[in-house]
Amino acid sequence: MFSFFRGMRPLVFALLLAGLMVQSHDSRASALSWAGEDLGDFVVRPAKLESDTYVELAQQLSEERLLEDIADGLNAWLILPVDIGMRFAECGQSNAFYDPNEREVLMCLELFEGEREVFAAYYETEEEIEGAVNGSFLFTVFHEVGHALVDVLEIPFTGREEDTADSLAAWWLIDGDDGEESAIAGALSFYTDPEEAAEVDESDFADEHSLSQQRYYTLTCLVYGSDTDKYANLLEEEWLTEARAEQCPAEFERLTSTWYTLLDAHLKE
Repeated sequence: MFSFFRGMRPLVFALLLAGLMVQSHDSRASALSWAGEDLGDFVVRPAKLESDTYVELAQQLSEERLLEDIADGLNAWLILPVDIGMRFAECGQSNAFYDPNEREVLMCLELFEGEREVFAAYYETEEEIEGAVNGSFLFTVFHEVGHALVDVLEIPFTGREEDTADSLAAWWLIDGDDGEESAIAGALSFYTDPEEAAEVDESDFADEHSLSQQRYYTLTCLVYGSDTDKYANLLEEEWLTEARAEQCPAEFERLTSTWYTLLDAHLKE
């Protein structure tokens, strides 16, 4: 039933290996000078279950050690002042959260079923659906990690914190080996049919998140901007408008410069 997780670990390893290489990136800035002690780690905690519904899935995820692999990579890379928890949980909804009171990332078990329903509308084969679910899962994990880092590292930002978390997830994935596919899956998970997109109400405009369609275009733009030749199909297949596509290389360059600057002082030697 949940065999699609088996193919995720190689991608996780590739992304984390690439993440460990960011310290030597040519454009890395050194404007910040925080010299805090490394007093914390990302710590994976047992799944939090409210019923027997997700016992099998929680056990499989524990055996696959997906969160553990991500935590190990982050711990090898980042200096943290406190521990940050990570766990799977039964939430009653297809979602994921960062709890600042507990300093804990919660990945809802319902998310996997919800994402499968989303991607089944776009892909025909089981392999394609599984790949998209895997990629979207990784995007969501790093989005919530973004919230955690903004909190415990007191990273400054302007605008919505949700947009900041999106940008960190996109940067990490795009900077990794083949992680662009995960960023694209993350983008597609936000895509809304134009007819449905026109049905937004006041609560959508008041929400802390950008509109789903905006998140879709922003993430797609960043992937395209990272390598316009490699991802020319995103423009050819009208994932982007030509007007937005012209700005994407500069947007990706700003994204890269910003995150290297903000995290520079928190990287291990």
